[in-house]
Amino acid sequence: MPIIRGHLRLILCVVIALAGAASMLAAADDKTVRTVTYVAEDYGFSGPDRLPSGALTIRVVNRGKELHHLQFVKLTHGRSATDFNAMLKRRPPTIPPWALFSGGPNAPVPGAEAAATVNLTPGSYLLLCLIPDKTGTPHVALGMQKLVRVEGPENAKRNGEDHDLFIDQVDFDFGFFGPIKAGPHTFHVRNHGTQPHEVLVVQLATGASVKDFVEYRPESREPPPGVPVGGITGIGTGGEAFFSVHLSPGRYGLVCFFPDPVTGVPHFTKGMMSEFMVRPVVRN
Repeated sequence: MPIIRGHLRLILCVVIALAGAASMLAAADDKTVRTVTYVAEDYGFSGPDRLPSGALTIRVVNRGKELHHLQFVKLTHGRSATDFNAMLKRRPPTIPPWALFSGGPNAPVPGAEAAATVNLTPGSYLLLCLIPDKTGTPHVALGMQKLVRVEGPENAKRNGEDHDLFIDQVDFDFGFFGPIKAGPHTFHVRNHGTQPHEVLVVQLATGASVKDFVEYRPESREPPPGVPVGGITGIGTGGEAFFSVHLSPGRYGLVCFFPDPVTGVPHFTKGMMSEFMVRPVVRN
């Protein structure tokens, strides 16, 4: 979720206000896929430095006091973490074509956890948190990054049929249709757009809309209009990822905060946000 200064500060404030909320995101249950855990703190990741290639369920546990996510970025064409950090220091920050956004769990509140299943090919990756602090500084600029190496033949391949719902990303919309029933769901996210996109799933407060959520300002002293419950961090064109979440009845929003590389504005300002209803299960 690359940051445009000022646009994502509202997310940080919302989550701090709801820091005691329990995560509703569950790890994917595909037994053929290995699960790897990283711990996020203010400001850094701890976890393995080397990973097997193929499908991996990445679990992130948030032990910090702020909202954190985990974004995999593959470094190609011999580029290094130093090269990537130099691009981030530009104003506005630049997303280079050799940095391939490869997904990750998005985004547990403090004290909670999230998980997502991604397919990783061999190479060097940066694990990043691109969410800003209260001053608007992205956590990655505060040292919240970790270099990992993905090696070897594919350990497993996530079964593309092992899901019950699709979210198709395009420029600039989500292809998703509700309503759906309350309970556990596995989402297969596919990027058909020309830019990287993410999915943040938000459980909306009663009477609130996804537009209320993205426009919320904490100085209003009004209750937050929603809380993040999971999703996928940025994936590039043609990419795919999975996440599982248990949804209780209510209204939910989907939001993409990725910035347009030309204008720098977040994708939700171009219409990349939507809502869906989760209906209670009716028992006979």
